[in-house]
Amino acid sequence: MPDGGSAALNVSDERRASRFLDPALDRLAIRPGEPVSRADLARWYRAMKLARTFEEKLAALYRQGRIVGAVYLGTGQEAISTGVVSLLRKDDYFSTVARGLAGWFLRGVEPRDVFARWFGKDVPPSHGRELGLFVADLPNFGIAPYHNGSMASWIPAGAGFALAFKYRKQPRVYVALTGDGATSPGDFYEGLNFAAIHKLPMVVVVENNCYAYSTPIEQQMPVKNVADRAPAFNIPGAIGFGNDIFEVRRLVEAAIERARRGDGPSLVELKTFRRRGHGEHDDMGYVPRDLREFWERRDPIRLFTEYLVDGGGWSQAEIDAIDHECAAVVERAVDEAAALPDPNPETVTRRLFAD
Repeated sequence: MPDGGSAALNVSDERRASRFLDPALDRLAIRPGEPVSRADLARWYRAMKLARTFEEKLAALYRQGRIVGAVYLGTGQEAISTGVVSLLRKDDYFSTVARGLAGWFLRGVEPRDVFARWFGKDVPPSHGRELGLFVADLPNFGIAPYHNGSMASWIPAGAGFALAFKYRKQPRVYVALTGDGATSPGDFYEGLNFAAIHKLPMVVVVENNCYAYSTPIEQQMPVKNVADRAPAFNIPGAIGFGNDIFEVRRLVEAAIERARRGDGPSLVELKTFRRRGHGEHDDMGYVPRDLREFWERRDPIRLFTEYLVDGGGWSQAEIDAIDHECAAVVERAVDEAAALPDPNPETVTRRLFAD
């Protein structure tokens, strides 16, 4: 792979960034297209900030050797899961990539419970037998089980949930959030093909964050945009700026409404950037410095904060109050999770196989 000082295809870093993020999508300021209540703005900002604060603490714990397994962070992608989940009804189902923590928190998942899983504590559903990113809680939060090894597996699994909704005549939708690298495996095509044929109430949201692990987008698919693949299924494809929570909501809301009407699935591609490595074991040495700087200015929390102060009528003190609350919640969550019991070694073979 190219080192941090080189760029793929012998073009400048700025040109790479511009080609990835079409000038029509690029912006340094965001604002809603219609009025939004202060309560909603506060909820969305809190979810995004809580996820960012949580992950900063998680990264520190990983470096201290206190985390079981690998750590994958969503720094720079918080607006997508927040915007998507904010549109769902209580009985809708969804699945996220590992970088969907903000959506989980918006849905009501407690930070303590997520920390407990990364600590390997004896807590449900797996009692220390999985990573913290394996959040699955359909009854309480509508979060579907994590993938079975391929992030593309959410698509056929989601089609199965959506088929059940249609069969039962329930006005529910399934939203599958996945990454750009997961749009090349066969599961992606098979699942979307099945959903399109049967007009299932499903929406596929692709968080296109420039890299599939260390492979830049132009080296891992032959089309410019993931949404260019939508015509293969005869379904709508939309492309938007994933760091603008208002645009995320606008595009995904249209897709959800279409699915709920019975018109079938949609493919929504949201351009964003993974501001940390694929995992915390990855130093991002393959990402050009200028590309990082380009996206740092377009960080979703930065854009949202600037809107709240400049266009939303918020004071810096109001924002600081939420920031301090999130910091306190995270510190308390770590202490509470660390105090939970570890699994009994004698039970290590339980819950692994069906009787």
